[in-house]
Formats: sequence, C-alpha cells, structure tokens
Amino acid sequence: MAEPTPVLSITRTPDGVWSVNERGPERIAIAYFPKKWDALKHAVKAAKAKPRARVVVLEGSDVRLSRDYTGPSSPGERVEVP
Repeated sequence: MAEPTPVLSITRTPDGVWSVNERGPERIAIAYFPKKWDALKHAVKAAKAKPRARVVVLEGSDVRLSRDYTGPSSPGERVEVP
C-alpha cells in the first residue's frame, strides 16, 4: 500500500507571522517566517525534495490554494531541506 502524501500547510498566525506545518508519515515539523513569500519558497522547496507532497495555503480554515508536487525518483537525486 502506498504511503500517505505528506502535507505542508502555510497559514498566518494571530501575531502576523507565517508558519509552514509539515505533517507526514515520517515527520512533523513547523517553521516560522516573517513574509508569506518566504514561507511559500520554503514549502515548495521541501515538497520538491520529497517523492510526493502537497502544499496547501490556508486562510482561516479555508483552503485558498493547493498543489501537488513530485520530487526526484531516486534517493541519490534528493535535496536535503533544513
């Protein structure tokens, strides 16, 4: 059976910073950014480093944007994301 697709969600916190929440079978992580653009760049870079991932932009509890990414097919091509 295929593993579930990891989801990276981008949302604005009540204090005005942007957070990227990563939830997947192997990892749960969160990162904070002062600008939405920085959060988007981080989420897309992290998604492209995985075999499969979905990036979701949330506004409140509504999904504003969602996109699936497919990364490198072999482990030697993967890029490590801090």
